[in-house]
This record gives sequence, C-alpha cells and structure tokens, in this order.
Amino acid sequence: MEINVDIGGTFTDCVATADDGGVRTAKALTTHHDLSIGFLRAIADIAAGAGTEVDELLGRTTAIRYATTLGTNALIERAGPRLGLLTTRGHQDTVPVGRCRQWADGLPASATRDLSRAQRPEPLIERERIAALTERVDSAGRVLLPLDPDEIRDRVLDLVDQGVRGFVVCLLNAHVNPEHERLVRTVIEEEYPNVYLGRFPTILSHEVSQRAGEYARSMTATINAYLHRFTSDRLSSLRDELRGRGYRGELLLVHNSGGMGSLAGTTPIQTVHAGPVSGLYGSRHLAQSHGFDKVVTTDMGGTSFDVGIVVRGSVRFYDFNPVIDRWRVQIPMMDISAIGAGGGSIAKVDPITGIAVGPESAGSNPGPACYGQGGTEPTVTDANLVLGYLDPDNYHGGKLKLDRRRAERAIERRLAKPMGISVPEAARQIRRVVDATMGAEIFKGITVKGYDPREFAVFSFGGGGPMHACGYAKALDASKVVVPPHSSVFSATGAAGLERLHIYERSVWLVLFNPLVKQLFSDFDAFNTIVDEFHAKAVSDFAGQGYVADDIETVVELDIRSTGQLYVITIASPVRRLETQDDLAAVIKAYFAEYGDRFGDLALTKEIGISIDAIRLRAWVPRPAPRQLDRPDSGQPVGAAFKGTRECWWGNADEPQTTEVYEYAALNPGHRLTGPAIVEAADTIIVIEPGWSGEMDGHGFFTMRQEDNS
Repeated sequence: MEINVDIGGTFTDCVATADDGGVRTAKALTTHHDLSIGFLRAIADIAAGAGTEVDELLGRTTAIRYATTLGTNALIERAGPRLGLLTTRGHQDTVPVGRCRQWADGLPASATRDLSRAQRPEPLIERERIAALTERVDSAGRVLLPLDPDEIRDRVLDLVDQGVRGFVVCLLNAHVNPEHERLVRTVIEEEYPNVYLGRFPTILSHEVSQRAGEYARSMTATINAYLHRFTSDRLSSLRDELRGRGYRGELLLVHNSGGMGSLAGTTPIQTVHAGPVSGLYGSRHLAQSHGFDKVVTTDMGGTSFDVGIVVRGSVRFYDFNPVIDRWRVQIPMMDISAIGAGGGSIAKVDPITGIAVGPESAGSNPGPACYGQGGTEPTVTDANLVLGYLDPDNYHGGKLKLDRRRAERAIERRLAKPMGISVPEAARQIRRVVDATMGAEIFKGITVKGYDPREFAVFSFGGGGPMHACGYAKALDASKVVVPPHSSVFSATGAAGLERLHIYERSVWLVLFNPLVKQLFSDFDAFNTIVDEFHAKAVSDFAGQGYVADDIETVVELDIRSTGQLYVITIASPVRRLETQDDLAAVIKAYFAEYGDRFGDLALTKEIGISIDAIRLRAWVPRPAPRQLDRPDSGQPVGAAFKGTRECWWGNADEPQTTEVYEYAALNPGHRLTGPAIVEAADTIIVIEPGWSGEMDGHGFFTMRQEDNS
C-alpha cells in the first residue's frame, strides 16, 4: 500500500494505491492552522473505506508521498525567523533594489497595470540587517581581494546584536569560486556553535545555486533560510506522529522539480508549489502511455487554476527562473502558471467590466456562502449551485450539504441587485467570466512558448475542472477535452509516479559557433569536466540514500541561445559528453530542431552564432510506472448509469432546462452522452454543455468533443 497526499487551498486530497493496482481516494477540508489535521482526516477516510483502522492501514503502508503547502503558507504569513545577509562590499543594495521589474513579480496582471500603486514587496531581510564584507573574486574565480576572518567576526557580531539568529551568505561570483563563502561559515561555526544558534541555518548561496546572477541567487538562499525552521519543525512533527501510529517508512516530500526526496534530503524551497507539479507529472505519464503528443493540463481546485504544458515529455515544461511569492529565484521548477480562479473565488461588481471573479478566495474557512460556515461572499461554487450543476445533497460525496438559499442570497445581495439583473443571470455571468479568464490563461501559457493551441488536447482535472472544461475550452477554441481517471484527486494520483530526482546546474558561456570567424567550439574538456563533476556528485548523493551508480539514470540539458537573442531554449543533449565534432553537430542540430518546432523553420537562421548559457544534469532512480487498471465493463447499456434529472440553466435561455444526470461509476467503455448532461462522481461533476458530447474509453478517460468540430 502506498499513500499520496496533496494539500490544496481548500481540500486535502488523498489517494491510496494497493499492490494489485486498486485505488481508494478521499478528500478532507484543508486545515490551514495545522495541515496535519486535514492530512490525517483524509487518511482516516481511506481507512474507513477499506474497513480498517488508521494505525493498521499505516502499518501496511510502504510509502507516503506528501505535497505540502507549508512553505507557501510560511511566506504568506511571513512566519520565518529574523535573518542577516552577508554580501560583498558595494553590493549591499542588490537585494533591496532588486530587478527593474521586481515590483511586478508575483502579481496578477490586473495589479501590474496599476502603476500608480506599484510597490515592491516587503523584504524578508531589512536593509539594516545586510552587512558588507571586503573581498572580491572575479568572474573567472580568481581571488583579487582576500577575505579577513576578523572582519567576518565583527560583521556577524553586529548582526547578532540586532537579533539575527540565522545567516544568508551571498558573495560576488561565489558560484565560480566558493572559497570565501565557506570561510564565512567556518568563522560563524567557530564563534556561534549549533547549540548557540539553535536550528537556524547558515545558508551559502553557492550550495543552492551555481548560476550567475547575484540577486536571484541571493533570494534563492534567503527563501531557503527563511523557510527552514518553520517547515522542518512541522514536517518533523508530522513524521513523528505517523511513526507513532505505526508507519515505518520514509515521509517522502514531493519536489517542485518533478521528483521527490526524503525529509532529510529536501531543501525548503523545493516544497513550494509542489502540489500542482504532481498533476503535471501524472499528465505527462498518461500522455506518453496513451499517445497524446501535446497536452495542456488544467487543474481547477477550490482556490486556484493551474496550467502546465507537456510536449512529448520534453524539458520544455520547466521554468529555470521561477517566481516564488514576489521574488525571482534560481531553481529548476516545473513550469506551471496559476491564477486565482477556483471554486472558492469571490465574485464582485467591477464598475468598468461588470462582474469580476478572483483572485480573492473564500478558501475552506469560511468557504463559499453555500457551505453554511459563515461565508457571505458569492463564489464560483455558489453560482454552479444556483445554475443547477451541483446536487446540494451529494456534494463532496454527501459529506458536505450545500445551502442553495444562502448561495442565492449572497449572489442577490452582492451582484444581482446592484446590477439590476436576476440571480440566475448573475450566476451565469460569474461562470462566463471565470471560464473566459481560465481560457485566456491557457491560451497565453501555450502561445508565449511558441506553440499553436489548436494542436493541444486539454486535460481537465481537480475538483472543479471538469465542471468548467467545456467553458474554458470554448474560450480557448479547443474542440477536445480529456478528463482522466480519478480527476478530482489527480494531483495526488500523479505523485505515485514520481522518482527520486536530483538536478545539478551551472552557468557557463561556451560559444558553439562563432559566425564572425566561422569557428566551431573545440574545448571539449571544459564541457566534459562539468558534466563529469555533476555525475560524480549524483552518484555520491544517491549513495547516501542507498543506491549504487548502476541504479541511476541521467540526462544532460543545455540552455542555448542564438547570438543577439535574449530568449534561451533548453534542450535535452543527444550526447552526454563531447568527444568529436560529430557530437557537437548533434547538439547543434538538436537546438535547431527545437527552435524550429517552437517558432517555425522560417524563423530559424542557421548561420547565426550559438552559445551555451548553462549546463544541467538531471539524475534519477527509475521506478516502475504505477499500474493502471482498465476500466471494467459491466455489459450494461448507458441507461443503467441514468440517475434522474435536474433543472439547469444553459446558455442564454430564459428558463431552466430539464437535464439528464448520470452516475460516473456506472459508465462503461464506449458509453456516449450528448449534452446537455451532467455526470456525477463522488468528488467532482462533469458538465457536458449543449453542442458537446462525451465518451468513456477502456482506460477510464472521459473525452468530450464539440459536436461541430468532431
């Protein structure tokens, strides 16, 4: 038995997979004050469904994979310790000044357009707690000005007197030569042993990033230090509680890089935004297994809407300079864009556009007005209830009863009366706005990467995704939507296929072709030395986890750009080492192929120069893909899945329409439904709008198509 848990803003999803491939799922409301409560409630629901006790279930469990939002919550709450930053003299203002667009990083598009109110984020380290050290290392790693240990002691003492109990060290060009950063740590440990500093870390920037860019490297190290104690204490407490209840395996944490690792082998920053990554990875696995060449993943939960891209399993869905909270950092993270468009997103009157939805969310507490937990603001869930798409007696598997009257009151008071429209019309406008917003986000996510949205299949999952899929697919002008098995908990399901993964990277500048002198790159040793160093580090790191070199697989990835262009393209290198000119030619051809696929062959000028900006090695331990059971066929006709009818509002109709409702679990392979229709599962609803049809296949995929475009 393996258990996978994904913490969302509204629900905590849990999936248990048995050795024979059988799957049990559960959802519990997320308990933000203590995430472990919702975590254990979800596991308790799994145990109850299996007819056993939690302790007995945990005793039989061999692995627990956990995608946590602890790091995200700590940043939102600013719950980290008081930190001090030690940097090279003359560069104390690198972090406070930031990048020129730092004020916009992490903000929704609507906020970035309001320049009059633009503000930089509140710093994690105040300017007065940034100390300068007199030292200098040049870009080639040569020490130009040695660092004096006595100066380190003086600066550290100054920071301690200000209440600092944790240190971040980011010195100029330390990613090339970390000698001075290591000296700083040595002095700190001599002066203030661990027993004195408690558990607050000393974080060296070169240990979290070996790429150029002092600001991003400083922020990567700062966020790591800021989250360290908060996440460590909470996760250690959860691990101890699980062990006390019979679990004997490791608590494996999902990483935002698309892998996983033990608690001891995970840095705090790797856990941020890890939940959506599981869904993207699961989509990649299903796309590869079932022949989907290009897929856009859409995960609509209670708080947010997450979009990712899978193209033949390519590294194209990585973001190597992501934004965490309000700061740009240097870690390889699966490229997922998120907007505030979930079931709990709050609708309000906008004096210019009419109704606006999000990004504010009612979350799980108090939740939408229809939850009856004190919420008074109209939300997307309230609109879906008013329109008839939700069964108030069967929401969340019947565990949470919905109050339609409360939803109607909230929409009437906040939207319908101020706008002079009916409650159903206001609900329809909420749905249209959120669908259009999600469709625009998908379109942007695909086109900015150089792809044609018409070539993509839309994977829709999350508790709210299948309910809105037809709507945002129309806004995207897509004609095909795929709802995968266990869609409501798909992000947790995706964690089952994750592998232990390490990524190593370093900034370089290697000119593969110089057009001015018509010269090809020839210093193969410079390239191979870095790759060999990374491989040796991977073998060493995995050895500490009980694996030998033969257990590891690796791939070399290169950040390459054309001369005069700012845009960098990441490719999987066709060779691990450069030994001959043929190897070099293979790398250049791979870059041209990737460039042409993204931007078209007409945009490609092969005579232009080419250079490598970064070398990266991904190392992982393969594990068998999760067993996927075929959907059973009872032999019953589609009428056996019919549950009854419900009055639903569709399109611009003046009256609700009697709509057929079907039971998802009773649909057999080959069963086809024509919209309008509703398919009810335990934790989600599939809405088939007029003009669409849906069909179940033998693998459990429910595929919806627009009738006019099929």
